[in-house]
Amino acid sequence: MDEETRAAALGTMPQPPEVPLYVSVARAAELAGVSYDTMSSWANRAVGAIPHITAGRKKLVRVAAIPAYAAAREDA
Repeated sequence: MDEETRAAALGTMPQPPEVPLYVSVARAAELAGVSYDTMSSWANRAVGAIPHITAGRKKLVRVAAIPAYAAAREDA
């Protein structure tokens, strides 16, 4: 799939194309500027978890979802 088709299928992505669509919880925490424990708790919520996929015992967080998810948790 070429980049134009990929972008159309996924919508607007806020990161450059060399950044993967999904990253480990540890890498997602680094990108968001939060601790591993915070990102892990976001991924493990029963309701309202950060968008992720499960691959075996590993969770992979959708990179494009990190900014909006973090912004929704900001204190006013």
